[in-house]
Amino acid sequence: MPNSPVTGLPSNIVRLGWMKFTLVSLLFFQVTAATFASLGVALPFMIEEMSWSWSAAGLGFSMLSFMVGIASRVPSWTLTKFGTRATFGIGGVVMVAGLTLMATTTGLNQYVLGAGLAGLGYTSCALIPGVAVINQWLPHRRSFAIGAYMMIGGLGGVAGPFFVTGAVAATGSWRWHWWLMAGLIAVLTILAVLLLKSRPGSSDEDAESRLSAESHSQNVYMTRFEWHFKDVVRTPQYYVIVAAMTMTLFGGVTTNSWAVSHMGNLGILVAIAAGALSAQALVNSSSRAFGGLLATSVDPKWLLASALMGEIVGMLALSFADNMTMIVLFAIGEGYGFGMCMFATTILLVNYYGPKEAPKTMGTMYLITTVAMFGPVLGGFVADRFGGFAGVFQGYAAVLAIILIAVVMMRPPTLAEPRS
Repeated sequence: MPNSPVTGLPSNIVRLGWMKFTLVSLLFFQVTAATFASLGVALPFMIEEMSWSWSAAGLGFSMLSFMVGIASRVPSWTLTKFGTRATFGIGGVVMVAGLTLMATTTGLNQYVLGAGLAGLGYTSCALIPGVAVINQWLPHRRSFAIGAYMMIGGLGGVAGPFFVTGAVAATGSWRWHWWLMAGLIAVLTILAVLLLKSRPGSSDEDAESRLSAESHSQNVYMTRFEWHFKDVVRTPQYYVIVAAMTMTLFGGVTTNSWAVSHMGNLGILVAIAAGALSAQALVNSSSRAFGGLLATSVDPKWLLASALMGEIVGMLALSFADNMTMIVLFAIGEGYGFGMCMFATTILLVNYYGPKEAPKTMGTMYLITTVAMFGPVLGGFVADRFGGFAGVFQGYAAVLAIILIAVVMMRPPTLAEPRS
């Protein structure tokens, strides 16, 4: 079998790796579009037909977010016990079941259960198993592939609202949106079960050994050991990384919940405020791919520091967003900060602790970040108490500044007793 002139690896292995990358990326795109990106757009149609209150309907979104967070460790367990195909298969089946319940819902309880199942399945179809596939099949282009994978998933957030409006315009019913989402995810899940393996097959003359790690600049730290998870959670660096992602998610979910209302209170038209959120989503998605291009020459620690700086600028700009300059700064700062933080924390966990335990280190991080779901509640409480949201975003900026200092001071972790 001839080798690729670019990588020096067997051409069939390179093709298989990128084929699997394409499949998991499409699945990440689709599950993002089918959940967080479209539920908020579909809810007004559902509320109108089902005569729910806004607060009652919001339970579904809360349940979706809660289940995504609380189930973040599930993929690391299924990957270890059952492998890649089973992980995607289980996640896809659960997601399709949840979306089917939402498509056929006749009452609030069924809708909330469906949203919860969609959240439970989401974790086994998205970031953690997707990164595991990339670590196994594309270690020679890991940083670029993870950045591109995250960008494609982020584009699902841009496409989700158009799926809803298109389905309603074409059929006159929001139910067809959920049927379409369930059908597309079912097809992609079947392909994942049929085509994904846990690692390159032995029939390729020990192909796994040929998939050497990507080359990095000397400026980029890479551990020489595969850490054990119990050693990972004893390092302060892990909690600095987790704190960065947690606070970024606090800002992200609070922004998605209250930014339009906040800008409306400052005299900004709803259409302009909504446009700012769309622009923020595009910058968010693009920054992930940008990180993938830089991560082999710039240490991801500094990418994370730049992300936190972007978040600080975005939060402060949003707090004063009564003019287009501040609105543009918000969209760029928050968009860049969120997307780059998501990428940089992932790469840092791999670089600092090795790819073997990445499902556990990432899963535990996102389990901890579940506390960010209280961001909208906190924002509403502060707004009721002080008459506006500006203090919320300024408070987030202050906490992010403290974490930024910790990231800048952070050094790579050391393993007292190196393990192979």
